[in-house]
Amino acid sequence: GNAADELPVILESGAAGIIAVTAHSPFGEPERAAGWRLAFLRAALTLALCGAAIGWFALGAAAAYSPRAGSYLAGGILPVARDVLGMTGIGLIACLVTGALIAWTGPLAFAAISQFALTAGYSGPLTWAARPPADRGGWIAAMTVFAVGLAAFTISGPRLRPSGELRLVAAG
Repeated sequence: GNAADELPVILESGAAGIIAVTAHSPFGEPERAAGWRLAFLRAALTLALCGAAIGWFALGAAAAYSPRAGSYLAGGILPVARDVLGMTGIGLIACLVTGALIAWTGPLAFAAISQFALTAGYSGPLTWAARPPADRGGWIAAMTVFAVGLAAFTISGPRLRPSGELRLVAAG
């Protein structure tokens, strides 16, 4: 049932959070002056990390597969790929808003929303982790979020101040 999807969603959000945090750079403004090639490097690194995360999930699922014990990855590896890519898109968007060091909060918050959607049986397109593996609406929503996040992150990079910290808002 839906309980079989809860642990993979938590693990996928953790992987997406790690990918989003790797966008942090201690170099700040000098990195932005590095030229146009840096944008391609950002996109390539993100895609490579997503591929590695999906590959590790596939290896873990293959190692844990046991038909006699009833241990298998429900739905196969495709929903894992959909969720990792979509949650990485959320992490990249959070990276643009909050900065890379706390961008993990985006995928984590989405995982919490998805857990509630799984237990309640809700399956709207925006909670794609709660949708069946072959659901077209879930795939469209996840890939749209990933494409928007990757494009925005590739073009502008993570939100940085010269010190690498978020600006504190002074209470008036």
